[in-house]
Amino acid sequence: MTTPTSTLLRQLFPSWEFFDEARLPPTLQLRLLPRGDAPAPWLRVVQPLPRRWWHVVFNPAGTRTLAAQTLVERWYTELIELGEDAPASIESLTLVTALAESAVPRSAAIGDWQLRLIVTDDDESHVDVVYESDRLALPSARRTS
Repeated sequence: MTTPTSTLLRQLFPSWEFFDEARLPPTLQLRLLPRGDAPAPWLRVVQPLPRRWWHVVFNPAGTRTLAAQTLVERWYTELIELGEDAPASIESLTLVTALAESAVPRSAAIGDWQLRLIVTDDDESHVDVVYESDRLALPSARRTS
């Protein structure tokens, strides 16, 4: 059973698994599902950003990207270790859904969208779908009446 203290300790002191198998980090993707049309291709939610020399001192966009990818990796770990129905996984799914929703293009006013979490091997020839959502409604603020 996970307690608030053990959760805090897990966040403060990460597990250093030096001899664990190296793998690419999980990838959060979304796609638009227009009504009556074929689904759009999958797009990455967390995009890697180019690095510049001054980012050593000041890099708010890089910090946001790192925080977003950390959230995705935490959700992946919770899905694998605790299962999809665990309270921690459900809470992380809510946060990841909000993250993905913020990446839905502003031009998408009609239709729905979908998100999925994948893990690929090094040459990206094999894609393992860890989670795929049902149809999700676009945010009401973007819908046109």
